[in-house]
Amino acid sequence: MKYYLLILITLCSTSFGFAQEINQPQPTAPQLAWQRAEVGVLISYDLPVFQGTPYNQAQNRITPFNNANIFNPTQLNTDQWIQAAKAGGAKFAVLTVTHETGFALYQSDANPYCMKAIKFQNGKGDIVRDFVNSCRKYGVEPGIYVGIRWNSYLGVHDFKIEGSSEFVKRRQAAFKNMCEEMVTELCTRYGKLFMIWFDGGADDPSKNGPNILPIVTKYQPNCLFYHNAQKADFRWGGSESGTVPYPSWSTFPFVFSHAAKQETIFANNFALLKTGDPAGKFWMPAMSDAPLRGHKGGHDWFWNPNEDHHVNPIDKMMNMYYSSVGHNSTLILGITPDNRGLIPNADVAMLKAWGDSIKKVFKTSVASLNPQQKDYTINILSQKAFSKIVLQENIQEGERVRAFVIEASINGEWKMIKEGSCIGHKYIGLLDTPIKANAVRLIIKEATSAPMIKTFALY
Repeated sequence: MKYYLLILITLCSTSFGFAQEINQPQPTAPQLAWQRAEVGVLISYDLPVFQGTPYNQAQNRITPFNNANIFNPTQLNTDQWIQAAKAGGAKFAVLTVTHETGFALYQSDANPYCMKAIKFQNGKGDIVRDFVNSCRKYGVEPGIYVGIRWNSYLGVHDFKIEGSSEFVKRRQAAFKNMCEEMVTELCTRYGKLFMIWFDGGADDPSKNGPNILPIVTKYQPNCLFYHNAQKADFRWGGSESGTVPYPSWSTFPFVFSHAAKQETIFANNFALLKTGDPAGKFWMPAMSDAPLRGHKGGHDWFWNPNEDHHVNPIDKMMNMYYSSVGHNSTLILGITPDNRGLIPNADVAMLKAWGDSIKKVFKTSVASLNPQQKDYTINILSQKAFSKIVLQENIQEGERVRAFVIEASINGEWKMIKEGSCIGHKYIGLLDTPIKANAVRLIIKEATSAPMIKTFALY
């Protein structure tokens, strides 16, 4: 590694004149869009919402619903879902097309356990269609979540139907074929998709799991893929807290996130998933995920009655933002339509409050780097205090910075106020108390190649 201090580079790609620059991973166009989006939502909807009792994942995985006609959202309004998500700052939304019951929220020809089979909207309903149309109406990118790891209706548990008889083998083959046909339907009927998410992965095709990657690649070549043993365009960040620790690098040592080598990837409380690997050969940025209803003992990916008190308060939401987006991760927030087919009022209000708070904090910088300057120094002409520092690299060229310090000139003396390693798409440094300074400078102490700083701003 080579060291640099206030070198002649600002926001453009200027060479430092390396004897040898390290070739490093770079994001694809879909991965770049994912990181730039920063915030999205996962909308979880399935039969358990209508059962009148709290969601029980363990039971829903193994116990089929006797009557799918309980699905009856009489006030269904996907526009309202997406408007609420957008108010919270979401740039994309993902819908659970199927979850652990196996019930499909669209007009499937491959899966008979779908909207065709119920009385709602005379068997003509297609919530995937409505959702995608609402996304496009309000400028939010649509994505889909396909749960095929469990299917209580067909007796599939962890991808498999129990038993080894010829009957079971044929049912297993039929399930594999159904999964592939469903993915084909979803990839061909609803236009361009932002991402497709297989929760728990999509099994390993080399072990006779459904071979879905070629289908997605053929029909949705610009779609983010998550995930199986062949590929992952991003990785789970190791918890459902909506946060990742710092640092969290965008690179990873494996082409899959955790569909294989789990003894390594899951070691030390998912450490590798949380931090990534600065020496990793594959671009695979982190996803931070958490439900909006995660307060006072709640962790509600699906709506439960009488649990508005589980909605996170604004301080928790802001801390989640700083520890996900501000740690170089994309945040996916789980929101929960109720049995009416609406996002509850308490949830809508918090999404708006959160989105407004983020806009307010980052509306106007105290000062920022002038692209015409010859070093990473910000001269502060006003006497406004600041408590947040935002750094961004031009990640189209990879993550280059490995170590940095930030110093402030206070009463004529330079003092270090922050130090770090990873910048990536976005680093938000929080100060314990606001400070006033005459100038603030960024010192790049270590980099793999000429640093390409896109943003240096104070708030």
